Amino acid sequence: MPDEGSVATLEATDEVAERQQTNSLASTSGGRASGQDFIALGVDDRLTMRLKEMGVTEPTEVQREAIPRAMAGSSLAIQCYTGSGKTLAYMLPVLSLALRKAEAEFEQLANMGKAYTAGTLQAVVVAPSRELAMQIVRVGQAILPNEARGCVQQAIGGANPKRQAEAIKANKPLVIVGTPGRLAELSRDGTLQSHHTNMLVLDEVDQLLAVQFREDMVRIVEQVGRKARGPRQTLLVSATLNDKVLQQCQRWCPNPERLFTSIGPKIHQPAPAAPSESSAPGGAPAGHFRGWDDLKFAGGDVLNPATRSSAGGFAGTSNAPMMPPTLEHGWLPVDRRHRVDTLRRVIHSLNSQRALVFMNFGQRLKDTVFKLTANGMTCAALSGDMDKAQRQNTLRRFQQGDFRALVVSDVAARGLDIAECDAVINLELPSDASHYAHRAGRTGRAGRKGVVVTLVEKPEEFVLGKLSRGLGVAIPELKMREGMVAPVDSPEWTDSGPEATEEG
Repeated sequence: MPDEGSVATLEATDEVAERQQTNSLASTSGGRASGQDFIALGVDDRLTMRLKEMGVTEPTEVQREAIPRAMAGSSLAIQCYTGSGKTLAYMLPVLSLALRKAEAEFEQLANMGKAYTAGTLQAVVVAPSRELAMQIVRVGQAILPNEARGCVQQAIGGANPKRQAEAIKANKPLVIVGTPGRLAELSRDGTLQSHHTNMLVLDEVDQLLAVQFREDMVRIVEQVGRKARGPRQTLLVSATLNDKVLQQCQRWCPNPERLFTSIGPKIHQPAPAAPSESSAPGGAPAGHFRGWDDLKFAGGDVLNPATRSSAGGFAGTSNAPMMPPTLEHGWLPVDRRHRVDTLRRVIHSLNSQRALVFMNFGQRLKDTVFKLTANGMTCAALSGDMDKAQRQNTLRRFQQGDFRALVVSDVAARGLDIAECDAVINLELPSDASHYAHRAGRTGRAGRKGVVVTLVEKPEEFVLGKLSRGLGVAIPELKMREGMVAPVDSPEWTDSGPEATEEG
């Protein structure tokens, strides 16, 4: 196996460890679950044993809805907010089916005296970024028995393609997880034999539709399951599965069963052949929201559990991306000259220990890191030009608390699964509501609380209104005084509260 596999247990448990703190989410689908629920959903008992060893006994809502349908062979379009357990929602049925099909194949070939020819690739999982692909690999390997971890293998860009090809030929994995470019490359040179593979998973499928992936994705989708017995099962997964995305995916996955989950009501329905703008996928309970209510975020304060925004739902809009429902949002006016210093003050005011700071262009990351470091803040940058070892080392140090801030570009927005991230700060505006949602989804994962603050120059302020309407979530204006940040209409800003003095 490639060297990434050796850290499977340590890093894969990020998601499943978070799950132990999210059992309350299961109650939204009909009450507390019993320890037998994964077995009742059809998950292979070898996987449920590993889940039990890791303390994971109760499925989240998306897992309750997706697993039995996937086990039945249905093609699905799954929309759920990031951090809701979506990776296990498809990896558990994919691995369960892969193990059973592989055993049936071996038994059949053994009876014919051809057991040595067994080893058909059972599933291909495609992700748009290396980080997301490796997260999926680690989760898959972690839920398999130790002796079977070679059944899941990575095929990502940035790693040695020769070693990947050798590992595929030697291990005959049941599931390969990779990025479009590398999977297409291995398919073209004959290493990736996927004609008889009848399961395909497209994670963050809205990003896989991007023009830079077009040629590779056509290759992958055309080859996977080309000669399989029966129709291919395809799972589309994303926090942004609007009608336009589903329409573009029709050739890849015609008429999937649509499954939308949130903290509120669930809706699952077959997708129409030509999705219409009026097909609303449901969402969290509607109502009037005042943003952060009475939150004041003084140093050392714990975030209040008052989260009544519709993040995670749609608030009456049909195409809004989904976000974790435990987020608090706000925007802060800023002068261009003091943008980085304001960022530093916001991090201190929120008492954030691990903040992800988003910028639009990678070339500006180092300048921001330099300015923060010069003011005594431990921080680092994560950019697209770093090699695999550098990226893994930076992420590991951020996770263990060596850096208080990690400055990233949107290339790193997908696939980062850092449970400890307590704040997302948009130093530069996201390009649209979808990008906002994917940035925001890096915090507040698996039921934890999180904060999203966007720094905005005066000419940009109108954009926040558009984002708020598009997302169906209140994004109140904030102000900062004497180490506190709160909405401008918060009770904190009264005659008796902090007033005129700006923090230096």
